[in-house]
Amino acid sequence: MVALFVVLTFLFFIILDLLVLKAQGKEHPAFAVRVFTKKFFFPKEALISSGHIWLQQIQNGLIKLGIDEFILKAFGKLNLIPIKTEGELINKGEPFLKAVFGNRTITFRAPIDGKVTTVNKNLTNKVVEDCYGDDWAITIEPISNNFSNFKRSTDAIKWLHEEFTRFKDFIAAKSNESQLAGVTLQDGGNIVEGVLRSFDDNTIKEFEEQFLL
Repeated sequence: MVALFVVLTFLFFIILDLLVLKAQGKEHPAFAVRVFTKKFFFPKEALISSGHIWLQQIQNGLIKLGIDEFILKAFGKLNLIPIKTEGELINKGEPFLKAVFGNRTITFRAPIDGKVTTVNKNLTNKVVEDCYGDDWAITIEPISNNFSNFKRSTDAIKWLHEEFTRFKDFIAAKSNESQLAGVTLQDGGNIVEGVLRSFDDNTIKEFEEQFLL
């Protein structure tokens, strides 16, 4: 009887912990099953910005924009909400897209100037899974065709590997500052996908400042 009481008490606190995390828009990384590795895919025909936005030229000189795989691995499940509407002008460095995870958001800034021509309406209430395919964000008509500041192909992959290393250091430092030490990392020091969902708002803000500007 005592053993049953102990088991039920243990389960009660686990469920309570999960409910609190869910209410905060967070996930407990102990329940993640995928490891955040530096194995990245990036389309050969695309470019990537320092703010983790990819660009791809399509018909009529238009440019398609979306988030990269790094963001998906860092946050896990998320929804995208374009801030700009069709016909609006967009300036480089201006917020144009938000990603929602739980009750929190992160903001992405435009890598180029242009005019919004299309917003991907299929993103509504949809969890992003195919970031380089169906789950693109917007298309724009660029003001300039100078894309020399962006990386492509093997240079893009190399940069993503460098970002992974920088991100791993970021997470390690933040874990040491909080009670998440030893939770966000699996055996061997591997980061679990969606690890950022377990951190507080200040850490999310620091991530934006260090990785999305």
